[in-house]
Amino acid sequence: MSDILKKIHNTSIRILNEIGIRLHHPEIIEMMAEKGIRIDGNTAYFTEKQIYHWLNKAPGRFTVYARNSDYDMFIGGDHTEYASGYGTPTIVDPDGMRRPADMSDFLTFVKLVHQTQEFKLNGGILVQPSDIPAGQSSAIMTYATLTHSDKCLMGIPGTTQEVEQIMEMAAIALGGMENLVKRPHVITMVSTLSPLQIDHIALGTMMVCARLGQPMIISPAPAAGLTGPIVMAGNISLANAEALAGIAIAQMLREGTPVIYGLQSYAADMQSGQISIGSPGYSVQAKYCSQLARMYGLPSRTGGTNTDAKGVSVQSGYEAMMSMLTACQNRVNLIVHSAGILDSYGATSYEQFIVDLEIISMIEAFLADIKDDPEDFAFDVIKEVGIGGQFLTSRQTAERCRTDSWHPFIGLRGHMISNNPNDQILENIGRIKKKMLDGYRTPDMDAGTAAALNNYMTESLNIPTEVLDQIQTSLNPS
Repeated sequence: MSDILKKIHNTSIRILNEIGIRLHHPEIIEMMAEKGIRIDGNTAYFTEKQIYHWLNKAPGRFTVYARNSDYDMFIGGDHTEYASGYGTPTIVDPDGMRRPADMSDFLTFVKLVHQTQEFKLNGGILVQPSDIPAGQSSAIMTYATLTHSDKCLMGIPGTTQEVEQIMEMAAIALGGMENLVKRPHVITMVSTLSPLQIDHIALGTMMVCARLGQPMIISPAPAAGLTGPIVMAGNISLANAEALAGIAIAQMLREGTPVIYGLQSYAADMQSGQISIGSPGYSVQAKYCSQLARMYGLPSRTGGTNTDAKGVSVQSGYEAMMSMLTACQNRVNLIVHSAGILDSYGATSYEQFIVDLEIISMIEAFLADIKDDPEDFAFDVIKEVGIGGQFLTSRQTAERCRTDSWHPFIGLRGHMISNNPNDQILENIGRIKKKMLDGYRTPDMDAGTAAALNNYMTESLNIPTEVLDQIQTSLNPS
């Protein structure tokens, strides 16, 4: 344990022991009191021994299973998985204009995520559609994901009833509740309420996930100077305290529940009072998230291609690269917000989604490093070409020119086709997006399962048939 990590840990334990954490759920408070946690009203206090007792019951690694086993997702070790952008209500179009996201945008992103080989996790709130009833949106988005993709399912936090509905739908798609509870299939993000609170919705979500053995990401998100101390060490210590408490509660609910340690500590812009996710401050805190998770023996989660930029721009490129490179270099296990995010989580962009896929590709090529293979040191090739020769026509170059060199799919090299490089890049982005959507094919779902899902939506949840018809039309567009 490094000196800084030890000091963060010790500060977090002092916070939990001397200040405590407020929990807005009477059943949780009652359960914790029965397990020996000191309670005063609705505030819980932990000792270091209690924290470690419960942390040690959480698995250090686990697998989330998809309907299609090609997309099973290992979480832990030095392995990294990616998930798309999440939770924004707004779309930024290519001209920079903003508009509310709608259901057609959600469906398009489900297809793009399904077509992205780096992503094994689909759904959740890819965008928040403005044209469907808020009370039914979680069920409708989950239905759309299940009918359009057979990757692992991102859940959606909500009321106990809403989370149970999502789990019931996942169970139908998997062939029954017994198949769902047998192993992890649905992973759900749970946010604390900084500073030092967990609300009724989050705790209710945790209760459902734990009861069914489904993994959750505990994601405190204090913003330095706003909902947490302005100094980074203090902000991380606060977030760590909230995460430790949340993970302990998850294990009290059901020992062995898979959890991900997911600090999402923000920097803040003190001129506007808004969070900042594209700044060095965010990336430094993300680095410590990975290190703390590894110290506790838990999988980690941070953000990915984060940016405060209002549109696709130079700023959205350099900020996204910094935050994603930080996450990848620190071997974060699950990187959420890996594509499409703009405006400090305020908006999503199709164009930024494609740009971010290129960033991921670049980083993976960079981290692949040099192979320790005798052929790769190329002594015989160098000897054959000799002094003053050229390697363009060598056999090794011909054999490996398409595999050993990284090639951009939207970036510009070589001869300029147009006089405006920005227009050319946007054209490349549009071409890639069209290719991905044109190549989309609806995954197989047997007729009985599809009928059962439809029946659950219309009969149990009273979702209008015209909403399902709109989604079904998207399965096989004309």
